[in-house]
Amino acid sequence: MIITGNSIAECWLKMLNKIVICSGKEISPLMIKIKITDEHPEYEQELEEDINKFIGGLKSKQPKINTTAGTIFPVSLSGGKASVFERYSRIKKPLLNDKRNKKGTYFHRLMAYGGTYKAPVNQLQHIINTYNSGIHRRSALIATIFDPTLDHKATPLLGFPCLQQVCFVPNPKNKELSLNAIYAMQYVDVRAYGNYLGLVNLGVFMAKEMNLKFCQLNCMLSVAALDKMTKAKARSLVNKYSDRVEF
Repeated sequence: MIITGNSIAECWLKMLNKIVICSGKEISPLMIKIKITDEHPEYEQELEEDINKFIGGLKSKQPKINTTAGTIFPVSLSGGKASVFERYSRIKKPLLNDKRNKKGTYFHRLMAYGGTYKAPVNQLQHIINTYNSGIHRRSALIATIFDPTLDHKATPLLGFPCLQQVCFVPNPKNKELSLNAIYAMQYVDVRAYGNYLGLVNLGVFMAKEMNLKFCQLNCMLSVAALDKMTKAKARSLVNKYSDRVEF
């Protein structure tokens, strides 16, 4: 199944609608294709407030949209003379001391992968340097998050990482960059929106560093599911925006 749209908000609502009309609470597999434009739907802020209100009302502590997005790319640390990598390095210790980040964050693994047996690798900087040096081999533009030395555990629940890999796909002719992301599991209600925002921010950053324009985010989800949200609540959200989104 493929869902396409011109914004995160549009694709998120379409994905939620697909789960509402299916027989269970999950879909497998699912492809999300989000075209990046300068325009934002008029309902975007309202929808984000609705999602954050739902997340904030849960008994279990769940990060809201911008917090989730920041685990993939900390946009607040970008810009200025110091690089985002330098700024993150300065604050990573307290971040990683948080028990919720005991296995790291997505951005941490992207800029400091491995380190168990050898020096960590800044995959993002390597991709930027490789591309800008004139080497455009597709396999050189892949960054991985899953680490079998840390993540192959015989436990019923792991929690992190759901995002497995990202691949940057340049189109030198059009001066554009797409980002492909692979998820083993995507919780639509409490994680998906923030995940997509973080990936878009990552794509914008990488495109700028590679002298390209970010144009599309593609996410391959092995499983897309509701976690904390009931189907009744999901249906009410879909109905609220049904006159503004073509399902």
